[in-house]
Amino acid sequence: MIRLIVFLVGIAAVVAGAVWMANEPGSVTLVWRGWHVDTSVGVLVAAMVAAVIAILFVLRVIAVLSGTVKAFAAAQRERRVQRGLVALGDGFAAVQAGQGAVASRLSKDASKLLGTSSAVQVLKLGSANLGDDPREAQAAAMALLSRPQTELAALRTLANKALADGDVVGALRHAQKALARKDAPPWALHMVLDVQIGMGLWSDALAVLDTKLGKTVFDAETHQRLKLKLYVKEAQNALKNGDADTATSAAKKAMDASEFNPEAVAIYAKAMASQGKGRKAAGAVEKAWRANPHSILLNAYRSLVPGESALDWAKRVENLAKAAADHPETRLAVADASLHAELWGQARNRLSVLTNEDMAPDIRARAARLMADVEMRERADTEAANEWLQLALSAEPRAQGKESPPKSTGDLLAHS
Repeated sequence: MIRLIVFLVGIAAVVAGAVWMANEPGSVTLVWRGWHVDTSVGVLVAAMVAAVIAILFVLRVIAVLSGTVKAFAAAQRERRVQRGLVALGDGFAAVQAGQGAVASRLSKDASKLLGTSSAVQVLKLGSANLGDDPREAQAAAMALLSRPQTELAALRTLANKALADGDVVGALRHAQKALARKDAPPWALHMVLDVQIGMGLWSDALAVLDTKLGKTVFDAETHQRLKLKLYVKEAQNALKNGDADTATSAAKKAMDASEFNPEAVAIYAKAMASQGKGRKAAGAVEKAWRANPHSILLNAYRSLVPGESALDWAKRVENLAKAAADHPETRLAVADASLHAELWGQARNRLSVLTNEDMAPDIRARAARLMADVEMRERADTEAANEWLQLALSAEPRAQGKESPPKSTGDLLAHS
């Protein structure tokens, strides 16, 4: 209704204007650059209106044509993006399927269609890793380092490449950079720990293990075991380098994690003995032996009194044996000490039950070797000694190789 009223008012205004111009005739003279035109006012106004209408019509045509061109260009871009997205999706599928050549081709297609977007760079990285192309992988990784959202993927690739090349320092640097982020991933923690353990950086590994991520990645039991092992390694390394104070401190921390752990107690005893405090450490060894007899403890116990005679050592072992008299390790310890003190009867008595078939293979093998030694040293009975050695070999046929240093958290946990 309003539009109709506006339209009628407009028509009335036009009619009124036309009537007014008809009642008010006039002439107009136009002179321009040698041109001379005489006309009426009505004609001039009509000409001006016609010119305005023509200009508006031309502008409208131009706008329509421009919109058509833009729409066509937009449609072209849309089709190009759609083709790029298809290539991108197919490329990631090829990476997952292990099709290196296909992934590489599709990454190039996606790059032509989509440019150097992050998704294209990630696809290039995946295809390069799959195709075993170190240069292309490194180039793709370096391109991803500039954005926080893609930095971790780049750091992981660079760290793995460094490890593959034997560059553990470079791998550690990349992994530590990833670990320093607030959203640090578990792989960074594992890699940093593995490299630090492999390099013998026990204190650094302990610091990493005690971070919030370290306590999250490992369950409580595994975390405690790793902490214990690292403290033991730190103590052993310090004692080896002549730093008894640091060794004692680290050993105490290991014992706090597991009071009767043989490795922890043994290194504590050796560190104390190196400072002339062997008697003070003896109690800790005896308590640990009572809870868990172990040959490592026996070696540490012997180091507490340097230079003692074989007989004195045998007496001291007898005192230690009271804590767990019937344990196989106790019997082996007393038998070995008695052997060196030439207490043949006592050695035989302690070993007699350890060669039975119901004993663990390693216990039987060790006992059999000691019996062979007794036969040779007491009676020079070669035949009997050979029989015992044959029993030892049959009980434990595989030779024990020299233990290699741990190179990862897995090695450290498996290390006894």
